[in-house]
Amino acid sequence: MDRLLQQQRLGHGQGRRHGRMLLLAVAATAAATVTLCVHGQQQAAVDNNKLIIQDAATSFPSLFDNHADLQDTKKERLQALQDLKSQCQEILDTPSSFSSTTYKPFQHEPALSTLAGPPENSTWRLWYRKWADSAEGIEEAGFLLGNGRTQVLVGGGVHLERIRLSEESCWSGGPGVDRVANAPPPPPPSPPGGDDDTSHYDDDEKQYRGGNVPVEEAPQRQEAFEKVRRAIKEKRLVKTKDGIVKSLRGDERAFGSQVAFGELVVEEVRKFETVRNYRRELNLETGVATVTFSVGDLQYKREHFCSYPDAVCVMRLQASEPKSINIKVSLNSAHDETGTAEYTNVHNRLGVHAHIGSNNMTTEAMVTVTTEGASGVSLANNRQVVALGFDAVTLYYTMGTGWNLGGYPSFEDKDPHDRLTSALDKMVGGFYGDQYLKHVKDHQTLFQEFRLDLGKTENKLPTNELLTAVEWHRAEVEEELYLDALMVQYGRYLLIASSRPGSLPLSGRSLWSPDNVGADDPSAGYKMDIDLQMNYWLAESTGLGETVTPVIDYMESLLVSRGQDTAALLYGARGWLTHPYSNIWAHTGPTSQSETFYLPTAAAWLCQHAWDRYLYSQDYYFLRDHAYKLMKGAAQFWLDTLVRQHGQEDGLLVVSPSFASGHGPVTEGTAMDQQLVWQLLNNTLEAIAVIGERDRVFVQNLTSTLETLVPGFKIGNWGQLQEWSGLDLDDPNERHPHLGHLWGVYPGSQLFFWNGSVPVPTDGDQDEEQGPSKEELLEAARESLRHRGMGDRPQGGNMGWAKSWRAAAWARLGDGRLAYTAVETFKRDHIYEHANLLDFEDGLSGLLGVGAAMVEMVIQSRAPGLVDILT
Repeated sequence: MDRLLQQQRLGHGQGRRHGRMLLLAVAATAAATVTLCVHGQQQAAVDNNKLIIQDAATSFPSLFDNHADLQDTKKERLQALQDLKSQCQEILDTPSSFSSTTYKPFQHEPALSTLAGPPENSTWRLWYRKWADSAEGIEEAGFLLGNGRTQVLVGGGVHLERIRLSEESCWSGGPGVDRVANAPPPPPPSPPGGDDDTSHYDDDEKQYRGGNVPVEEAPQRQEAFEKVRRAIKEKRLVKTKDGIVKSLRGDERAFGSQVAFGELVVEEVRKFETVRNYRRELNLETGVATVTFSVGDLQYKREHFCSYPDAVCVMRLQASEPKSINIKVSLNSAHDETGTAEYTNVHNRLGVHAHIGSNNMTTEAMVTVTTEGASGVSLANNRQVVALGFDAVTLYYTMGTGWNLGGYPSFEDKDPHDRLTSALDKMVGGFYGDQYLKHVKDHQTLFQEFRLDLGKTENKLPTNELLTAVEWHRAEVEEELYLDALMVQYGRYLLIASSRPGSLPLSGRSLWSPDNVGADDPSAGYKMDIDLQMNYWLAESTGLGETVTPVIDYMESLLVSRGQDTAALLYGARGWLTHPYSNIWAHTGPTSQSETFYLPTAAAWLCQHAWDRYLYSQDYYFLRDHAYKLMKGAAQFWLDTLVRQHGQEDGLLVVSPSFASGHGPVTEGTAMDQQLVWQLLNNTLEAIAVIGERDRVFVQNLTSTLETLVPGFKIGNWGQLQEWSGLDLDDPNERHPHLGHLWGVYPGSQLFFWNGSVPVPTDGDQDEEQGPSKEELLEAARESLRHRGMGDRPQGGNMGWAKSWRAAAWARLGDGRLAYTAVETFKRDHIYEHANLLDFEDGLSGLLGVGAAMVEMVIQSRAPGLVDILT
């Protein structure tokens, strides 16, 4: 192992003196790339699957005749090379016993006799003594790596490594569906006008509008909106299944969902009978996954990372003795059957160029196989590269699509081929050690911005054994605290791996596991009534503000443009908005979900992230050029659409219609909507105080609206904080997962700055009257939270985010015991049974949210300049 460690950073044969000499001699004749035998091997080229071999020994005989270090005779050398070529050809011609040429679910690899080696000291790492070897296993125990746009799932197999490839913009649906002549018509959702109304789904209705109606239908849609308002005015509430409420539902045709990209398969050619000292780990501090094991006296090491600055993922294989790497590499598309996939090989660079069947969007993946060592041979065809007898092999791979973030409304971009080729060319021309350090430096620039010390900073137990010990109360207190801190740092790691400038926001459910979501499933996209926002609760407070950039870009590039159409067409208003489900195609209209299709305050919630970005960064130019523009547009919509309570001319202002997310009737002024609108308008006014605003009419309207807006806090008949602030409808036995009426407790904080006064109707003798005190409202919030339980009842669907929200809310309210009870409930249902701490069916938001909750249990900042360190 010592020899292996000495060699591991050399890269491209730096530790081979004779290889370097041959490289210098050969470079004068041909470029020093993987495909040329720069280490005295061969050059392999493929022309219509015909293999052409040119030996360095044959092309440059004088080098071999005169080289002092060459021990074999020329004849023996040529024979050895020829034997390796024959083996390569035989492997290429023989179907693999492990993998096929088409994308399939992961299969178990054969069992090996293993002897686990001693664990090494660890800081923030996940580590194990066995590999993940099946479709289920790789999701339960695989390592998640990413560089923002690209995500990979690594199982760490010895004989077979099947790396699952995902790319954030690899989606079905969207405008491309309209351009595919043979695309099957999607099944219509519940139609807007009733069970038999299919007016929005005629065959000739082919233009993708992101949930909006055609311009000619806008008057009817706005009238439907007003009908709902009139019904609420007369009845005070309307059931969600009522026909007039159905008229608000949207067209989600071609909504789409993220789809699998494919897989990179690396197969060990020479099967090992016995493997000892197996260990794999994911170092959260470096963003590098490592697999080590022994076979006899040989030590093997494999490293994986995805570099953000280079936009390339890397796998490196090496051993403690030369000529010990013998592998077969293949690249498989997930679109062989659903679209058209074309496989190529140019100079040991495998490529697969395909189109998603439903929308014809281009996808392409490439892997370049680079080799080190003077005695190896590699051969390739369009589907595979075989490399035998090398000292080390490095795989550089990347992928992309024809989708363009700035290409609204078509989103079409040029073919990704040139971009991907350029990225790989730069890597092949560099040194692995430099590339490794470049990646680590970039990763640590973010990761090291925050430290959490709960008393233990190393763990000698494999992560799966640690989970078992904590679950069954066999762990020391320090080990349990280490697991808690590890969950926080793991959440931060996942943000760094998935959300960087230039990428899309973290979607949560489908990013690393698109096979787990259904076609045209809105809940698998950007769910903006809790999931997307919770994904970023951990960011600002732990030094990862940069990871919020994709949320800002997503709003500016996609949601605002389409959301302005939604505001104008559906509501006859200025400004912009979005509803709770969106996608990479800028879906801003309502969808067809019966209980969760409508949340016009979703944009207000998203804008809170822009405001928080300013508060943490104090970047004046970001506020002026980005955050304020987003907030002003969202605020303008509410200045145009708020109505007087109960339809009274002198009433206070409310959101109507208004839903409690996921349950209950349609009414006006639910607590969550009122709190979100108040926070948005107040933030916008505070931003104006910093940067100024020439539009005095806008400032006047903003100020007067805030003065007459119904606050979102009212105490009900059993001492609860009412969810429907105008109606006392709360059921004390309900365990619904959503805590929308407690938004002002967490993630908001306006309840803590309540001054005890509420606005009154304009015909009153005074502008304000005394309402409940802050202490009374805080106690009402506690009462509501107690009755909602810990988020683990069947009624709540056992969702991880529900437990995380409760943990954060109890922490904000200062109850450490109940906050940690919620954390424990989350671990019980979503951590202990998952060796890599992830419940893919639940998504990533729960883990990220519970991490934010645990930070909230240590330190709180409810307002600028106010920091509470909890003891």
